[in-house]
Amino acid sequence: MVQVAIVYRFVKGKWQDIGLGMPKMDGKSSQYLEEEDFMKKRRLMVLVLALVLLMAYGTAQGASLTKTVKAVYRNIAIVIDGKANVPSQEPFIVDGHVYVPLRYVAQALGSQVHWDNANNRVIITTQAKADPNREQAKWQEGYNAGLVQGQLMGSKSAYDKAYKEGYDEGFDKGKKEGYDEGYNDGDRGGRSSKGDYRDGEDDGYSVGRRDGRSAARKANNDKERLTWKEAMDLYFDIAYRSREDDIIYEYEDDYDLNPRRYPDYTDGFIDGYIDGFQEAFEQYYDY
Repeated sequence: MVQVAIVYRFVKGKWQDIGLGMPKMDGKSSQYLEEEDFMKKRRLMVLVLALVLLMAYGTAQGASLTKTVKAVYRNIAIVIDGKANVPSQEPFIVDGHVYVPLRYVAQALGSQVHWDNANNRVIITTQAKADPNREQAKWQEGYNAGLVQGQLMGSKSAYDKAYKEGYDEGFDKGKKEGYDEGYNDGDRGGRSSKGDYRDGEDDGYSVGRRDGRSAARKANNDKERLTWKEAMDLYFDIAYRSREDDIIYEYEDDYDLNPRRYPDYTDGFIDGYIDGFQEAFEQYYDY
């Protein structure tokens, strides 16, 4: 049986009859086979173009695509530097891979995490690594400052303790000396004779020593550089040039100083006072 094929060609978007094809053993002309091959290639090109367009669209729209996955939760803990913790957003497993919350891990390692929504980026900023030498130097600086402060506090504490002990000892000694001198003054006052130079000298010496010691302590506290004469004038208003009149004016009521009635006693009191004041001031004054 002879088969005849009418051959059409696709030209400018239309099929055109190009006549009869030559018979072949399989019933198709060579020209017909050529047109059939062309159609197959055309369909293949259209398919490839569609796939390319689809892939391009999928890439452009990738940010909005969603995917359903099967996640496995196992109460997975995150261990950082030996410390285990389960974050509020629990890690899970998908296709054999463990997914953990990035922000939690980054912040636990000392980094900062920022979400760049405009560019769809996760930005992680790590902290600068610590310099061991600098940290050691800072520690040493703090240690030295603490050591010095501790020494100062210890020294002050020791000073305050010694001062209190010295004060208490001095107070007790001064109290005893005051008692002794008061006793002696009272004893001499009871036995003294207003007409005797020796008795006046003893009374004046006792009073002079008391005033001289008091002046020395005041000068030490005031950190004043004074001679005993200057101290006598400064603290007791007794000028050395006018010592007779000043001493009589200061103590005439307590000791009945009267150059006319008791001249010997008054003279003795004045001389004894000067000797006692000078001796006591130079003994206790140490500035």
